[in-house]
Amino acid sequence: MNIPMNNSYIEVDMQILRENMASIASTLTPGAGIIPVLKDDAYGLGLVPVARVLEPLDCVRCFSVSHVSEGLELRRGSISKGIIVMNSALPFQLEAAVEAGLSLACGRPGFVTELQAAARAVGKAAHIHIKVDTGLHRIGFVPGEELGAFVAELRAAGDDIVVDGVFSHFSAPESLERDEEEYARFLEGIAQLESAGVQIPFKHISCSAASERYPKFDMDAVRIGRRLYMDAPDEPLGTIKELASWRSYVAAVHERRAGDRLGYGEGLTLDKDTRVATVGIGYGDGLALRFAEVNAPVLICGKMAHVIAVFMDQCLVDVTGIDCVPGDEVTIFGYDGHGGYISSHQGDGRNHKGIDIAAPYGTPIYAAASGTVTDAGTGWNGGYGNCIVIENDDGNVTVYAHQAELAAEVGDYIEAGQLIGYVGSTGDSTGNHLHFEIRKDGKYLDPENFVAQ
Repeated sequence: MNIPMNNSYIEVDMQILRENMASIASTLTPGAGIIPVLKDDAYGLGLVPVARVLEPLDCVRCFSVSHVSEGLELRRGSISKGIIVMNSALPFQLEAAVEAGLSLACGRPGFVTELQAAARAVGKAAHIHIKVDTGLHRIGFVPGEELGAFVAELRAAGDDIVVDGVFSHFSAPESLERDEEEYARFLEGIAQLESAGVQIPFKHISCSAASERYPKFDMDAVRIGRRLYMDAPDEPLGTIKELASWRSYVAAVHERRAGDRLGYGEGLTLDKDTRVATVGIGYGDGLALRFAEVNAPVLICGKMAHVIAVFMDQCLVDVTGIDCVPGDEVTIFGYDGHGGYISSHQGDGRNHKGIDIAAPYGTPIYAAASGTVTDAGTGWNGGYGNCIVIENDDGNVTVYAHQAELAAEVGDYIEAGQLIGYVGSTGDSTGNHLHFEIRKDGKYLDPENFVAQ
């Protein structure tokens, strides 16, 4: 790989992107397509490269972006499928948008009249997607008087304006009650438009979060952004793989003593002698300050280490017991060069349920506590692959997932430290690792208190 002379880089596995698209497409209602949402440089993964991978796929109806500038960049990148600009385009952008054949969100009074003037200046019809405001209240027309005034403006524009579709956006996509209310409002708006003689060839309202829960809102297509690249943060379905790996490098290693204070201000006072690596990224590069607050894990030399301080362009990592040197790669999330993996959800300390422990294929797994095996195999959660679930003597429930091979069966009594399987990558997983969870009365506990490394 040709890595630029930067202190960090992101590697994107486009084959996983294709697999994620196939997985999403398989869950849609018959006839529904996908509108990949490529806003903010395709979530930082490369606007044009991602679009070029997705454009040939039959399930892709068109693309959506936030701004006209993004749509123009796609056209310069030879993307020919339809492009919806979801935000309200600015007056000085209209002629360029019309020339490029972008379909603009129409959601404010006067927009159609301005766009008509741009279309006549360019000498070609302008395309729009009508935005119905169902409750998010950013742009759009509320069904009733507002939408009626828009229809009058649209009629006055005549053939200079072509309606490609109508859309809205849920304000609380995880809430079925709210979604149903807003979906009903959306249908009300569609009915008002159609009764006024507006032809609507394309209708869409669902997004990543709604599509994971409520397929009845799929309509003609679903807009998929986050779900292209990662599973649901709070309640993962186990059907989407992460495709990005963020890596940096060890810049320096020092032996620090108990009582040393690290970081700005009061910082962190070490309670024991600690080997500390300086890594060449910080919050200016996107490494959240929270990584230090929760001692987020990273991978160095195939082993797990923990962030203990974050600065603007550097961070400090506890590498006690790890024989690393300047130039060694550090994986903040994704897949390392040793067969290990760490989820991007894990670093924020909030959403990842459990811990992913990177290790080479076939590494033995030993039980963290004594108890009885209540599940073994792939039946407990298919996305977890080969999995052992143990009801421990202390009332906790421990889960050991993605194993290559199991060494225990349902009903077996397991002693703490007993072999129960071997590290692998089964289920919805890429990269060899053990996913470990521990729960008490249905609540998740901090798993790192139970892991010997």
